[in-house]
Amino acid sequence: MRKRFVWLVILLTVLLLLPVMMLEFHEKTAIDRLDNTDVNIILNDLEENWDTITAYAEEGSVMTHSQYGFDYVVLDNEGNVIRRTKRGMAEDLGRATTERYTIRDIEHDGEVLGKLLIENDFDSIRSDAYISYRTRYLIAVEFQSIIIILFLAWTYFSIVKPFEDLREFAADVAGGNLEKPLMMDRGNIFGAFTESFDLMRTELNDARQKEYEAQRSKIELVAQLSHDIKTPVASIKAMGEVLEARSEDQKSKEKLSSIVSKADQIDVMVSDLFATTLTDLNMLEAENTEQESNILDEIIRDADHMDRVVGDKVPECIISCDRVRTTQVINNIISNSYKYADTTITTSSRIEDDSLVLSFTDKGGGVSEDDLPMITKRFRRGDNSRGKPGAGLGLAIASELMEKMGGDLEVSNADGGFRVTLYFRMA
Repeated sequence: MRKRFVWLVILLTVLLLLPVMMLEFHEKTAIDRLDNTDVNIILNDLEENWDTITAYAEEGSVMTHSQYGFDYVVLDNEGNVIRRTKRGMAEDLGRATTERYTIRDIEHDGEVLGKLLIENDFDSIRSDAYISYRTRYLIAVEFQSIIIILFLAWTYFSIVKPFEDLREFAADVAGGNLEKPLMMDRGNIFGAFTESFDLMRTELNDARQKEYEAQRSKIELVAQLSHDIKTPVASIKAMGEVLEARSEDQKSKEKLSSIVSKADQIDVMVSDLFATTLTDLNMLEAENTEQESNILDEIIRDADHMDRVVGDKVPECIISCDRVRTTQVINNIISNSYKYADTTITTSSRIEDDSLVLSFTDKGGGVSEDDLPMITKRFRRGDNSRGKPGAGLGLAIASELMEKMGGDLEVSNADGGFRVTLYFRMA
């Protein structure tokens, strides 16, 4: 392929030089059109009639008619004009040389009698050859143009386009699109790499599919285990509550109460883990329906089992949400405030554009500004969570659930504490 490219470059260079070569050829041809036979004839005639020609020149008659097909001037050895066929021609060797006259010696028995200056009328000669030259020149240019076009087309289809295809293929692979194959063409410069690149795509696609299947199996296993764990935890909690109610010993009641509390913590963490795995499996759905806004007051009241939430009632309106998912969201927010702030929680609500805005603000000092952008990401916790149980899933799950219900969740520091703001879309 490289040799073919080199030969094409050489051919292109020759074609570019062809018109110049043709012009030089025609100029050389124009010079060579002077007939040597006629030159020899006039030289013989001048030699034989030299005395007569000289005698006519002494009488002052130097003009004569040319019978040889060209105009000429005859000089003696002193540079005097002996004969000329027309006026205005070069009559000395310097001018004749400058104007590219053909100069020949007139000799007799080895003795130079004078000089013959033959005029070369290049303008006339070129005019006669112009049509032939132009035709040949145009043919050469057209042929050259065709070769250039073919060369450019070959360059595009053999170099430029395959390179663009490789670049697009690399962009697809970098973007994760491993389904689109790379067409194989061994006829271009990159043909030898094409098959290797496509094999690489196939291997990457297979590896990604295997990784996806392995990851999905792990997620399904976690979901199954989370679901299975909830049953014995619920049993432990129920048994603890029964034993606590029946026990009359204060120390036993405290220990049983601690067991119930720990069971609640395990239940919350398992529920969060289960919700996360369902989200990964695209199985955590929200069935949005039109609900009266006062359901938010009910959900807040049910979630606030420690009676720490204070605030006004939610404005009356119709919102679009999933009641079960909304309960999960508010439970997570209040539970987090219990765990990390351990203060009162102030709620406020308002109608803003086409949304009902509900905020929860505690007095726990908030979180650092560096933690705020990441606090709603999975497995991310603020500095204030050190030493406290949790996996960093509560706000992440709440944020994802709000998005599934067509709303939004925002976090900020305000009024000396941490604030979570929920946006419910109005129906």
